[in-house]
Amino acid sequence: MSVDGSGRLAQFAAKYRLPFVLLSDRGGTVAARYGSLLNLGLLKLARRNSFLIDPQGRIAKVYLAVSAANNAQQVIDDLQQLK
Repeated sequence: MSVDGSGRLAQFAAKYRLPFVLLSDRGGTVAARYGSLLNLGLLKLARRNSFLIDPQGRIAKVYLAVSAANNAQQVIDDLQQLK
């Protein structure tokens, strides 16, 4: 989820051929609820955090300031442990 608009997210997804939908949180409401909104007045940014949510809808793991290069493998490893 990103605070970027849906048009920008669609361009990003097309550029990188992402096989999933990116969600827009233009107002930053969801990012704020997850403690991930950086509000600089006129500029709102979402911190690069990831959340692993279990089948019951609870947050099982929080990854702060993640690196796109290795976060997917971290999540896969943690999913294996949740089984």
